[in-house]
Amino acid sequence: MDGNGTMLVAPFYTSKTYRYGRYVVFFSEAAFIVVVNIMTLIAVKQTKKLREIPANTYIVSLACADGMIGVLLPPTTLTSFTSNQHVWLTSACFFRGPYYSMFCISLGTLLAIAVDRYMAVVHPLTYRMRMSIKIARIVSILIWTVQLTLWETFTCYYGSRISVGKSNPVAAHDMFPKKAYFILIQIVILLPVVGNVILYIFIYIRLRTRKGVISSSARNNAETANDNQPSAKAKVFTKMMALVLGYLVIAWLPYYIFVPMHKVNDPTTPTWFFYAFDIVALLFYSNSFMNPLIYSWQNRDFRDAYGKILKCRRSATVASGSTTNSHTRSTTKSSL
Repeated sequence: MDGNGTMLVAPFYTSKTYRYGRYVVFFSEAAFIVVVNIMTLIAVKQTKKLREIPANTYIVSLACADGMIGVLLPPTTLTSFTSNQHVWLTSACFFRGPYYSMFCISLGTLLAIAVDRYMAVVHPLTYRMRMSIKIARIVSILIWTVQLTLWETFTCYYGSRISVGKSNPVAAHDMFPKKAYFILIQIVILLPVVGNVILYIFIYIRLRTRKGVISSSARNNAETANDNQPSAKAKVFTKMMALVLGYLVIAWLPYYIFVPMHKVNDPTTPTWFFYAFDIVALLFYSNSFMNPLIYSWQNRDFRDAYGKILKCRRSATVASGSTTNSHTRSTTKSSL
């Protein structure tokens, strides 16, 4: 701290040059997150084949949560540096609460997808009776309601107890007491991730066990054997979601290892931490735009739907240009 009691936090980190550059990078990533997730929503809405799959209801929920992360990232980042207590409290309740909840809604939705995949692969005969679009919608609404309520309560309560200052930006791990933050990470974040991993391990073992194995009874009844096997589409969708979970672990793990090391508003925090934290945060946010890219890579239906959306936009642009050129030519001929 200086003689006036003001904390000196990495001077270049708090400089206008670095701050504006930081805003450009993070806000560009936020814009990309919003665009690709809107494309996912449009793809499901416009493609009947995608709408009829119950598990894609969760994909829609996931895209909404990831898209909202992109929307809420700019105001949450900007208010991290506010020195106005009223602005900070307003931000905590209206931006940070929903912002933090979106990450946990994503995790809860991925866990719901893992349960759906487990049922589709392990119990293919009863899957159609147990899972429907209506059930998927109810589960998604419950996930959104619980997470929004939980994080709104925590952020409004603890946000009102934080004293903000211009030189000490407040991050999530600074906002909550250590015990509360540890409990939140353990229950709300780590448990869903562990649950996802366990379910996909069981699914993988099941698929490996069934691969190439035909029982003696199945040899006599090929139709029964086929009914007892998960469909090819179920396997492809399961592989796609396993990749989504794998990238989530890659993107999130460094953040949750790195964050507890230091506090942003601790005077003993080394300078390198501030810059490394931004790099880790960029990787963390990348999870929100990687999901649609994985869908297009692994799922032909999504790939075709994305292609149609982009093709329509290109066609609209070309048509607009052609209309303009025709109008120009006719105007020219009239003048002649």
